[in-house]
Amino acid sequence: MLQDFLRYINTIYPVDEALKNNLIQRTEIIELPRKTHILRDGQRPDYVWMVLSGMLRAYYIKDGLEICSSFMQERHLIVSVNGFYSRTPGYEYIETLEDSILARIHYDSLQQLYREHLEFNFIVRVLTESYTMLGEERLFLLRKQTAEERYQHILQHEPELIQRVPLKYIASFLGMNLETLSRIRKKISE
Repeated sequence: MLQDFLRYINTIYPVDEALKNNLIQRTEIIELPRKTHILRDGQRPDYVWMVLSGMLRAYYIKDGLEICSSFMQERHLIVSVNGFYSRTPGYEYIETLEDSILARIHYDSLQQLYREHLEFNFIVRVLTESYTMLGEERLFLLRKQTAEERYQHILQHEPELIQRVPLKYIASFLGMNLETLSRIRKKISE
């Protein structure tokens, strides 16, 4: 599975043998069952993760409600940005929704890879740009589109989420309750 990840980053920038070997040495592959938390509110995030297989969600709790902030599937990065880079406790939970295989690199190892392999900085920048664009797209969806438009966007751009993620989490992600999502789904299917 790590070979798939190496092939993927090689499409971003050619990975030489030294970087490839260092990545293999410093990357840990973890298999986790569904409903496993890799991060909880108040923990300092020490790893950046890559989903090799499976589906995860990030959420936080506000007024006793779980608010889903993102879904991560194959080839997606997982990082609690603020806590990871500031080296402070985070405020979100990250949980597997399916049995998952993840690759993880510790913060210290990542910093060493940056110093030893300048090309790795470029690779991570491209991955980070993708992560940032997904975040901006989510903000646009929540602030500028109606509930129905938000759901239509998921259907058009990420239809696999409908098959893989419980509807209560999709509703939370889209900023609506389950009843509203059910009405929208019924209206669309008529």
